[in-house]
Amino acid sequence: MPIDEGVNIDLQFLILEVKKQARASLAMLEKPSVTKLAKIKTREDYVDNLKNTLETKSYFNIHQRAEGDGQVNYFRALISIGANLERCSDFFESIARQMQHVSDPASFEPFELKKYYALIFKALDLVYPALSLNDLDQAQKICDYEIAIDDLYDASYTKIRSNLRQRRQVDDMLSLLTIVRYLERVGDNFLKIGEAVLNIHVGESMGINQFRYLRRGLESQGIDIRSSNVEFKPIMNTRSGGRVAKIVDRERGQVFYKEGETDKIDEEIRGLALWEKQFPGLTPGVLWHDSREAHSTILLQCLDGIDMLELLINSRSKLDKALDILTSHLVKQWDKTKKNKPVKVDYVLQMMKRKGDIQSVHAHLLALDDELDSLLAAAKKLEKQLRAPFGTLIHGDFNIDNIIFHLADEKMYFVDVHRSGYGDYAQDVSVFLVSNIRIPLFSKDIRQRLNESNRRMYACAAGYAAAHQDGQFDARLAMGLFRSLITSTRFMFDKSFSQSMYHRAILILQDVLAHKGKLDDYKLREDYFLYG
Repeated sequence: MPIDEGVNIDLQFLILEVKKQARASLAMLEKPSVTKLAKIKTREDYVDNLKNTLETKSYFNIHQRAEGDGQVNYFRALISIGANLERCSDFFESIARQMQHVSDPASFEPFELKKYYALIFKALDLVYPALSLNDLDQAQKICDYEIAIDDLYDASYTKIRSNLRQRRQVDDMLSLLTIVRYLERVGDNFLKIGEAVLNIHVGESMGINQFRYLRRGLESQGIDIRSSNVEFKPIMNTRSGGRVAKIVDRERGQVFYKEGETDKIDEEIRGLALWEKQFPGLTPGVLWHDSREAHSTILLQCLDGIDMLELLINSRSKLDKALDILTSHLVKQWDKTKKNKPVKVDYVLQMMKRKGDIQSVHAHLLALDDELDSLLAAAKKLEKQLRAPFGTLIHGDFNIDNIIFHLADEKMYFVDVHRSGYGDYAQDVSVFLVSNIRIPLFSKDIRQRLNESNRRMYACAAGYAAAHQDGQFDARLAMGLFRSLITSTRFMFDKSFSQSMYHRAILILQDVLAHKGKLDDYKLREDYFLYG
C-alpha cells in the first residue's frame, strides 16, 4: 500500500536533513568549529518544520479516512517516524554543542566513533524503503541496528570508565561519555522507527521481540502477516496486562494470539491441558507456543461464538437456551471431577492481597478503622470453620465474558483458564454472580436478564449442594460474594457504584457473621446477588 504522495516527499526530505545533521555532527567530532556548529543550529529549525509538516498532513489524512481503513496505520507510523527522526537530529545537535567543551578532539580517535555513524547511515538509508515498500525484513534490520549501537556504547563506556579511573583526560572523557550516550539514544530512536513500520501490520504499538515471535508463530500456521489477506484485530479492555488479539487470514482462517508474562502464559497452558484432559474441546487448542525468560507468546484455536456478556445484553431470546447449556454442563463438570477431600476457603486473604490495587482506584475503600478491622478479624476466624466437603475442577476466573456459546451447535467453551485448578465450586459461582451485578447498566430489561441469569446459576449450585450434603454452601458463597464485590471495584471508576458494591459486601459479611456457630443453617438472601 503506497503512502500519500505529499507526505512521501516530506519524509524523504526529513530523512535527507537528518543525514546532513549526522554528517555535520561527525565533522564536529573530527574538527570542531564555530561555523559548523552555527550551521547545525540553523538546520535544526528546518528539521523541526519538516517534522511538523509531516505530522500535520498525517493527522489530516487520518481524519479523512473511515474507521477500518488500513492506510490509517501508515499515517500513524509516519507520525512516529517523524518524531523519532526529529529526536535523532536533536541528539546530533547536542553532540555538536558538547564538542565546544572538548580540549583535545584527537583523544577520541581510539574510540572509533565513525563506527557509530556507519550504522546510523545504514539505518537512515533503510527508513524510506522499509516504509514505502512495506518491507518487514528491512524494518527488522533497522531495529537490529539499535542492538549494534548498544554494543558499541558498552565498549566505549568500558574504555571511558577505565580512563576516568586512571584520571586520564578527565574533562574530555566526561564529554565523550555524554556524546556516546547521545549516540546510544539515537539507536533507541531507530528501534522505535523500525517498530513503527512493523506495527503498521498490527495497528497498535508492539515491540520488536513481540513482533518477531508473533510472526514466527503465524508462519508456523502458514500465515504471512505481510499479506493483505491478514488482519490483526486487538481485543480491548483486557485486565491481565498482556496483549490479546484475533488474527484473521481470509484464506486460512483465524487464530487467537496472546502475549504476556511467562508465568501467566504457562499457567494458561497448564489450565488448558487440565480442561482438555477432562472435557476435550471445551477450551481452545494450543496451536503454537514459545516460552521465554520474561514474556511468552501463544497462538490458540479461535473459537466461534459470542460470550455470555454480549448474549445477556443483546440476545434475550437466546438466554434460556444458553443457561440450559451452562447449568447442565456445570453439574456434569462437578460430578466428573469431584474429589472427596475437604477444601479450605481463604476469601479474606484473597481480598487483602488486592488491597493495594483497590485503593489505587478508590483510596477510601478498605481504609482500616476499628469497625472494619474488627469485621475482618472476625471473618478470618469464621473462615476457619468453613470447609467445602469436596473439591471439583473450577475455572478460577468464572466471569461471564469468559464463557462462550455457539448456540446453533448447542456448544459452550471456556476461555482464560490460567487460574483453573481443583477448589471450591462456590468460588466459581460467586465470581459468576458478581460479574453480572458489577456491570453498571441501567436498562430495566437488561437488569432483569442479569437477575434471571443469577437466579438460574444460584438454583443450579444450591441444588447440587443439597443433593451432596454440602450444608455450608450458602455461607461459603456469601464469603465469596463479599470478596468478589470488593475486589471488583478496582475495575471501575464510578465512585457511587463502587461504594454501593462495597456496602453490599459489608452487609453480606455482617449477615454471615451473625450466623457463626450455625453456618449449616445459613441461607443466602436473594437480594444479595441481584440488581436492586
